[in-house]
Amino acid sequence: MQHLTETPVQKQARNISLESEIFIIPIERYQEFYCQQFLEATKLDYTMACHPSSAFWVVNSIKVNESENDTHFLFVSEGEVTLNSNNGEFLLRKNCFAAVPGNFSLDGIGKVLVATRLNYTGLFTIGGPIEPLGRLNYIDGCSSTVLINPLRRGEPCLNFLYVPPGVSQTPHTHPSLRIGLVAEGSGTCQVEEGTFKMEQGTVFCLPENKLHSFSAIDNSLRIIIYHPDSDVGPTDDSHTMLNNTFVGEQSAKVLDAIRTR
Repeated sequence: MQHLTETPVQKQARNISLESEIFIIPIERYQEFYCQQFLEATKLDYTMACHPSSAFWVVNSIKVNESENDTHFLFVSEGEVTLNSNNGEFLLRKNCFAAVPGNFSLDGIGKVLVATRLNYTGLFTIGGPIEPLGRLNYIDGCSSTVLINPLRRGEPCLNFLYVPPGVSQTPHTHPSLRIGLVAEGSGTCQVEEGTFKMEQGTVFCLPENKLHSFSAIDNSLRIIIYHPDSDVGPTDDSHTMLNNTFVGEQSAKVLDAIRTR
């Protein structure tokens, strides 16, 4: 396996200040599939090579400092926690999610996935709980919902994936990493390293271009997945406000004389 040199962005991820121990995945394993149940006492910091993202699994409480320029995508797997940030104090219950720019803390009795996009400022968002099914058709009978949309095309997002009982996905890849958590149900994930059991509380990371397939055998799978980028979303040349502004019968999208530059 090719040795990867730590980038400045990876070094920055190590500076996220946690109140308890951090477990760092060795750089040599960045191209491997990573899968485990929630750690009971140890927080995990996992930064993928070539992608400015990190992740850690929170049991009950955490305080994140020195992260003013980052945005954190949260999902509550069990219990409930109180979120404190510059935006105020909020109670997050099971199956709720949030996007939190800057420093924050969690306190309560619960388990939370935190996926962080480094050097990115998103909008503070709270939502949930997740719905039983996805709202968009996906592949092989699966469906999905974009829980937190990219503010611009190319920016990060948080997604929900539903895999119906008896479905085995067609093996496929993604051009960027995926950090995920099984919110409900059980099944498996097939990758080069083998077949991994997926059940409520399983957390995983798929490196970019990693061939994989989720299967739901006797039960369905409901999975929360963080994407560090996107190929859809608004742009300066195409967004709802611009496209649906008309002068006479012409959309402002094609009226260069009045468009903001």
